[in-house]
Amino acid sequence: MMNKSKRWLLAVLMCCSMSLAVTGCVQLKKDDTTETESETQSETETETETETESETETETETETETETESETEPQTFTTDTTVEEETATLVEYDTIHVMYALDDLNVRSQPGTDGEIFTSFASGDQISAVGATTNWYMVSVDGYESNGYVYKEFVGSSTDTASETDASSTDTDTTTTDSDTTTTTADTSTVDLEYGVETYAEEFTIRATAGANMRSEPSQDGEIIGTIASDTEVTAIGYTDRWYKISYNGTIGYVNKNLFSAD
Repeated sequence: MMNKSKRWLLAVLMCCSMSLAVTGCVQLKKDDTTETESETQSETETETETETESETETETETETETETESETEPQTFTTDTTVEEETATLVEYDTIHVMYALDDLNVRSQPGTDGEIFTSFASGDQISAVGATTNWYMVSVDGYESNGYVYKEFVGSSTDTASETDASSTDTDTTTTDSDTTTTTADTSTVDLEYGVETYAEEFTIRATAGANMRSEPSQDGEIIGTIASDTEVTAIGYTDRWYKISYNGTIGYVNKNLFSAD
């Protein structure tokens, strides 16, 4: 009887042990499966996020670069000729052609968009054209030994602009009273010191070879205080390397030497 009880107890213990072992294996398999699924999901999410970020960054950079290039590329020049082709058509004028900038205008070292920009004209500034290519004017620029080039489409004839300037200068330069007329003049003492203006020992007459602006100082940036029509005589009283200091109708101002000849 005792032997049977022992056998029965041993059988029960063995069954319990086998049940625990099977349960552990199943749990371990579940844990392994869970870890595998977690790793797979993590890798998939990481790859998806990386690909999505990469694609988004690439698309954004491409769009940004395209927009920037589109905004900064010059759209106003209608010519595609090279500097060499433009230079081959250069014709130098016998006399200076006076024109005006229709807009803010860059002056380049060569007749082409590849030419270096070394100065500029503001809208309305007078331009002294000394030659021309197919699409560019060669211009004389105050303060520079070498000529520059400006695009023709931004340059206009002096006729209309000069007429408007004449009317404007009539209103602003002269104030009329009942009995006499007072004339506005530049503060030449300060200007002469600043620009190193020399005074002629004897005054003499010079004649305008084209319509010219008279400015408050010997600089292209000087305020226009009057205009002088072509073939008009004025009195030269001083000079710099590129400008005359003149007296005209009681007004003292400065004019570009290129636009005048001595009688």
